[in-house]
Amino acid sequence: MKKGKPPASRRPWRRRSGRLAMIVSAVTLGGAFAGAPMAAAHASGLPALTCSARTLPVRIADPGPADQTLWGQLCYRGTEPGTIQVLVPGATYNHLYWNFPYGNGYYSYVDAATAVGYATFDVDQIGTGGSSHPPSSELDLAAEGVALHDAVTALRSGAVDGRAFRHVIMVGHSIGSYAAWIEAGTYHDVDAVIATGALHALSPNIGAIEADLYPAADDPKFAGSGLDTGYLTSLPGTRGSLFYEPATTNPNVVAADEANKDTVTIPELVSATEIVGLPPQQQPTDQITVPALSVVGENDALFCSGVTVYNCASPASVQSYESRFFPAAAHLKVVVIPDTGHDLALSTTAPVSDAVMLGWSLSVVTP
Repeated sequence: MKKGKPPASRRPWRRRSGRLAMIVSAVTLGGAFAGAPMAAAHASGLPALTCSARTLPVRIADPGPADQTLWGQLCYRGTEPGTIQVLVPGATYNHLYWNFPYGNGYYSYVDAATAVGYATFDVDQIGTGGSSHPPSSELDLAAEGVALHDAVTALRSGAVDGRAFRHVIMVGHSIGSYAAWIEAGTYHDVDAVIATGALHALSPNIGAIEADLYPAADDPKFAGSGLDTGYLTSLPGTRGSLFYEPATTNPNVVAADEANKDTVTIPELVSATEIVGLPPQQQPTDQITVPALSVVGENDALFCSGVTVYNCASPASVQSYESRFFPAAAHLKVVVIPDTGHDLALSTTAPVSDAVMLGWSLSVVTP
């Protein structure tokens, strides 16, 4: 597919630059960092991006055998830094969510994060992409949390690329954010946590949204894959309505998204719903004691549309509600990106989300 920046008509965030700049400035070093990732990711003179694929032996039960494989792509620029961001995609996505194959880096959080000095380890969660595919009945979010913990252990020990990373920031999207929360709250082995596209209440329309999923084995993309019926993917032609806000959507991105879609298991979806239903003191986030950031799109169909316990048009109301699920030690910060749907990294406002996430990262754990 031909790469290129979205046309000006598909970049309405530029027309709302004042409001968006205020959001970035409010969360990043008094505004001094605002826009830096957007400029740095495409600036001349940056060291070349070095990337290599890695496959790690991991567990999906604790205790349990390391009989699964987790695929990840390690990237950095110049000399390998001391801090790495582990990137966890959401349901029906793989590592391409964070390093999208359209837009010449415009939709690449990997490009932006490495441009400001971080290394990234962009994973396919177990059950997706190049990682192993156990029976779906064995694969819930607790299992994903165990696998992520083994990846963090490998990164810290030097088992990946022969260098031990001193600091780890866990970054999740959607259901990957829940897995990130579980890992961080259970094992306390990361230095900060960023959740995107995930809050602690679901849209009352979630049933209709889940109706757009069906067995992956029935989809032409996964024909002959051998996946059992507990592996699901999105019905053809539904991703635009599921994950995007029309005002900040490039149709070429949606087409590429459809072509590269992946799977999610029924137990993962069930465990996410169960987590949302838990009282605050029983939430995985209640055990997170490192800095935490949550970033959500104002028009997120999964976590904002129809929700009454907070109003995503009012960031203060989201901050107030979400804060009850985190201890004071997490210093939770919530940021709402205007006019943006569920897929923040794939919306035309992606550079704004990148700036918020990386400005906050630099304020808590430097590269």
